[in-house]
Amino acid sequence: MNREMNEQTPIDAEVDLVADLNAQDDEGNGWSLLRDARDPSRVRVGRMLLAGNSQATAVVRVTAVDDDGQVHFVILPRPVSKNRHLLDHASA
Repeated sequence: MNREMNEQTPIDAEVDLVADLNAQDDEGNGWSLLRDARDPSRVRVGRMLLAGNSQATAVVRVTAVDDDGQVHFVILPRPVSKNRHLLDHASA
């Protein structure tokens, strides 16, 4: 996830949080970095976000945001098409 701040791929523009959905923290949850969020102010515990990369995307629920910028989340079951209604982009 080391890329320049202004370097975005088309998928980056669609997701709220760029993440490798196969990466897991010590508890088995997904994780990414706050700097990889489209709008870091929207990344809060309990928030539903669209996360992923060019390989895969999923709706996730943020479970923790660490002081060092790590974002921890759980991937919701079901495809994005069935969970998209959980995303609240209007309140951003």
